[in-house]
Amino acid sequence: MFKNIKFWLECSRYYALPMTIFSWLIIFCFSLKNGGNVLYGLFALLGICCAHLATNLFDDYCDYKSLKKSYNNGKTILPNTQRGKCKYLLDGIATIKEVLIVVSIYCLISLAVGLTFYFIYGQTILLFIGVGGFIVLTYSFFSNIRMSEIMVGLAFGPLLFLGTYFVMTGKISLQPLILSAPSSIFTVNLLYTDTFMDKDIDKNEGKKTLVNFWNTDDKALLFQIFLIAFGYISLLFLPIFNICNWRVLFGYMTMPLAIDLINSLKSYSKNNKSVPEKKWYHFPFEYWKEIEENRSPVFMFRMYQARNLMIYVSLIISISFLIY
Repeated sequence: MFKNIKFWLECSRYYALPMTIFSWLIIFCFSLKNGGNVLYGLFALLGICCAHLATNLFDDYCDYKSLKKSYNNGKTILPNTQRGKCKYLLDGIATIKEVLIVVSIYCLISLAVGLTFYFIYGQTILLFIGVGGFIVLTYSFFSNIRMSEIMVGLAFGPLLFLGTYFVMTGKISLQPLILSAPSSIFTVNLLYTDTFMDKDIDKNEGKKTLVNFWNTDDKALLFQIFLIAFGYISLLFLPIFNICNWRVLFGYMTMPLAIDLINSLKSYSKNNKSVPEKKWYHFPFEYWKEIEENRSPVFMFRMYQARNLMIYVSLIISISFLIY
């Protein structure tokens, strides 16, 4: 049983859960400062994580159904994907039906959490349930029409922050919306890093993304630099609007990691087989040996860089509330 749980968590790309957990941690700490209910906040995290995992797994389902396939000695191959994409389906370890069952389990857990809060707070919570469910089921569609960044920004920004604050305090406030800006921007940057490396794959599949809107890699990277810069600028909003104290500006200490990411993507643009040298500050890089053997270290190295940048910024913001 536990082996099956671990297997499905891996299929659901649980390594991306820090996007959810550390975004949630910011608004959790803020809500505690405003009299929020600890248990309600933790219960909300369960529902949010399950919704995230459901989105990842359902996106795999949609990709497997829609991506171009080739066949070699009876084995199905997705020629236009990163190494390891839908591997559990291609290797016959799991079936499409099983994927949909697990997606349904994730969704049912999230729905149960939402309905619990419905009985506590009433109809307001239905708005958050409805928007969350819509994103889970339609993300794959919107990712094909250059709107994946908008959907991720909405999910990890207004939806997560306003929803968590509401279930913990019973209130709707503008402050959580402002507070969501830095972490949601760095989360969008993680997705943008993903699609930057997938730009040729997406083009071959006829998939429209924000990255392949730009006609050169230099322009795509310039946009990413502006995106990251706005993430750092948004940190200033927090003390300006008296949401957090000046300690939040320690987030600027992560700027070398942002520069490191951009340089890493520049090297990828010149040579899409290159893997940067792993330094002490490239942490955490969990299961790295397994990734080098069975997945794409070229891809995962940059994904870890972007993910860890988001983690460190979010952690600094969270700590700033704890020592406020």
